[in-house]
Amino acid sequence: MKNENHNLIKVAYNWFVTIICLVFFNSCENKRDALGADNEIRVICSEIDKAHIQQYLKEIFIDTLYTPEPEPFYHLKFSAPETFSELKSQSQVVVATIDEETNSSGYRLIRKLLPEKDFNSMRVSNPVLISQNIYAKKQLFMIINANSIEQLIPTIDEKRNGIRKLFREHFIKRQHPFLFNDHMNESIQDSLIEKFGWDIRVPWGWEIIKIKQDSNFVWLGKEMPFQWIGIGWESGNLVNDELSAGNHIWNWMQVNYGTVRINNYKFKLDKTELKSGLAWRAQGIWETIDLKDSKGGPFKSYMFYDDKNDKTYHLNYLIHHPGKDKSIFMRQMDMIIKTFKIIDK
Repeated sequence: MKNENHNLIKVAYNWFVTIICLVFFNSCENKRDALGADNEIRVICSEIDKAHIQQYLKEIFIDTLYTPEPEPFYHLKFSAPETFSELKSQSQVVVATIDEETNSSGYRLIRKLLPEKDFNSMRVSNPVLISQNIYAKKQLFMIINANSIEQLIPTIDEKRNGIRKLFREHFIKRQHPFLFNDHMNESIQDSLIEKFGWDIRVPWGWEIIKIKQDSNFVWLGKEMPFQWIGIGWESGNLVNDELSAGNHIWNWMQVNYGTVRINNYKFKLDKTELKSGLAWRAQGIWETIDLKDSKGGPFKSYMFYDDKNDKTYHLNYLIHHPGKDKSIFMRQMDMIIKTFKIIDK
């Protein structure tokens, strides 16, 4: 056991030295921001490895948005190892090999990228390495170097949550300057603080569609694509149990938006953490009611109780963007919603 621990420490130290050397070497360059869409992962591997690597990554990146058609949070874009120099500065890069054939282009590429010692240690211990900002700023760079599919597949359950967390944080880091820059709509923010005692960051392009002071409801919107954010609040604790929270969320959209209701399809209600406290989270599909020009799409809601002012808050967002990717816009609205805070008086 003592020798085993010593070997693990030695492997970890070697990886640490490798990463430090890579970061130091590349920090000397005048690196630009990474390129590419934030919902694309560039996967560079040999054709012989493609099916197995695709299987592995789809088991890792399981997040799916139902619109109602399923839309993955990340699109895997496969390219041959010969394109590495052209694609190495993309935002999210995976370079992979599980081929034992030493003449495969994917195998040879990873041999060039890794020192001999680290290349060999990955093939007997941990076959997955993730680092940041190797070839560009704001970049995630992942290497899969397995000796066989039998070595790689068992790591799925162990690594899934950690890898997804890194990619979520990476998305937020890249999107934050775009959403919350110097062109914030501070006049709207200030008016909401003054009228209602809570704050939410309002990016450029968002406007107030309606304020219902008698029913404690604020409706924000943006076009291209069609996006809504709704914020409501009521006195007392309305989230004591799942049934109470679910019923409130189910009826809330029609009461406040008027022509919108929740569809049963893929409706999900669970508990989550919001602002270091517990909240009920609902997600699914919305649709319009009795309109010739019918609309619909995905939505998400958070509902939580604030004991300081004895109020329950409901934060909701939705999108209508038929035939187009929606996951980036939904994640942007999630970032906006999570800037909501109650101002202490």
